Amino acid sequence: MTGFGDSRLLRVCAQCPMLEICKTSGKQMAIAHDGAGIHICRKGRSIYYQGSVGGQVHILREGWAFRFTVLPNGRRQILEFLLPGDPILLPLLFVSRLPYTVHALTDAKLCTFALKEITDQAQVSREATRRIEIVCATGLVGGEARLAEINQRNSQERTAWLLLSLFHELKRRGYAEGDVVPFPLGLAHIADALGITITHASRTLGTLRREGLISLARERLTVHNKQDLANVALLPMAATGE
Repeated sequence: MTGFGDSRLLRVCAQCPMLEICKTSGKQMAIAHDGAGIHICRKGRSIYYQGSVGGQVHILREGWAFRFTVLPNGRRQILEFLLPGDPILLPLLFVSRLPYTVHALTDAKLCTFALKEITDQAQVSREATRRIEIVCATGLVGGEARLAEINQRNSQERTAWLLLSLFHELKRRGYAEGDVVPFPLGLAHIADALGITITHASRTLGTLRREGLISLARERLTVHNKQDLANVALLPMAATGE
């Protein structure tokens, strides 16, 4: 894991919805210098269990995580992949329990805040309240958009859409090296996020590879032809950030 001086970590802090609370509480310098308020969650461990009563909110400082729910038939539905800078459990400010579980997809570092600390600071800081409101509203809109995008595509189109969406989001956050981005997702993650079987996920990824659009190796995704991949995903290039 990289140090605090990494420009990507500075960007995470600058855009963090807890920034004003961090400044007001004096925790920001402690985090920067000695790691106070930072928790480590190992790969595959749960950060939160569905239906639990939580007393903390986290910001994903480093690593990946994902939110999921288990359907009555036993199948897992991944609701969202969480990247560095994303808040975890922020809705606990408004409800006591959440209808999903959060797992660490990789080793993760979490900046952790007590719910009481956030609510106390929000009462005296309009800027802190505004940041939280914006993040919650953006998350709701994003979730609805993902649902619409996935439901209106076939398995190959869904897969291309997911790859391209993550590629451009990682690039926007400074995690791309040319056309290569980190990609720790396995076939089961892709299948459970898109509502397709592992067989379908493997088949569609194989097709995209054979057509020369992508490469996947050593937890890295390379996009060789963004325009052709956007065409498969039914996305105009303008919608992908290019």
